[in-house]
Amino acid sequence: MTVHPAYRSALAAALLLSATPTLAQTPVKSLAQPSVPMSPPVPGKTAPVTSASPYPSSSPVSAPQPQIASIPPAPLPDSAYQQAVDQAEGRFPEMDRVGAGGQIQNAWNDSEPRHGIYATRLCEDCVYKVRTREFMSTTLVLPEDAEITQIDLGDATGFKVQVRAANMVAVRPAAYGLDTNLNVYTKSGAVYPFYLRSEGFNSVHVPDLVVRILGRERPEEITPVAPSVVPAKPGDPAGKAVHDLANPKPAEGDFVRTIAFDPAKLRGWKDYRLWGDDDLKPEVVYRDDVFTYIRYGDKWDGMELSTAYVTIDGIDELVNSRVQGSTFIVESVNPLITLKNGKKFLCLQYGGKS
Repeated sequence: MTVHPAYRSALAAALLLSATPTLAQTPVKSLAQPSVPMSPPVPGKTAPVTSASPYPSSSPVSAPQPQIASIPPAPLPDSAYQQAVDQAEGRFPEMDRVGAGGQIQNAWNDSEPRHGIYATRLCEDCVYKVRTREFMSTTLVLPEDAEITQIDLGDATGFKVQVRAANMVAVRPAAYGLDTNLNVYTKSGAVYPFYLRSEGFNSVHVPDLVVRILGRERPEEITPVAPSVVPAKPGDPAGKAVHDLANPKPAEGDFVRTIAFDPAKLRGWKDYRLWGDDDLKPEVVYRDDVFTYIRYGDKWDGMELSTAYVTIDGIDELVNSRVQGSTFIVESVNPLITLKNGKKFLCLQYGGKS
């Protein structure tokens, strides 16, 4: 870029003046400079000389003053000139600044993919415990048929809560080391009590980013249909099993979908692998296209009814079950079924063809 010499000199002078100390810009009377008389001297007389020095002069005539050479201004560096041009046009250099940092939670380094996601079953008389963390938000997901109408938060200063959807609530703590409670009310009249605790970025625990409550507030209605039974063929090896299953009737008050029973579809007599407590092991396990049949025979007398679960996405889901004669019927053909009775359990894994 070509710059006129006069503009460059003027800019240099402006920069030099701005860099000169204030004291140098203030005129100061020299101590060695004599005063100049206001009128010409009278012939034959010596003109009085007044010195600006505070000390008395020993000579009636002041000494001649030496000539002081003028100092030319220093040349303006090209870098200073270019910087002045850039700044005049608003181009200022960037600043390299480092943030505070040091607040990454190491607990996430080796966490599993499912860590931070907490799923629990719907419970009418339970308090749901939630671990939150500063600088992170947690989403509470109620059952899909729930509709939030109101919320009550114990500490409105330490926690912020917002309803995000009909069955979702977002929670964010303001700091760590706090706890409070949250009650969520739904249209059906249900109350979901939560205990909230906030931890810091240096916590050894991974926080709950999503808390999901599984189940439904109201079970789906199932319309029963008339049963159709296919009679067993003479000499069929499944005849003994058909004896208890030919006319399945649900317990009174149960609304269970009735499906046609076909003995010809029974299979898997030797395709199940069992492990767990011997007290829960049956005589034989088999299945058809709809249900899994667990026959206990005489062992069923005096035995407490177990609860059946199936594993879906790594979570145990409660499944409907019923009893017909000495056969425990699980309304699922999931490859892995778990029976639970107190602290006892029995796993049944199907290895045959679907």
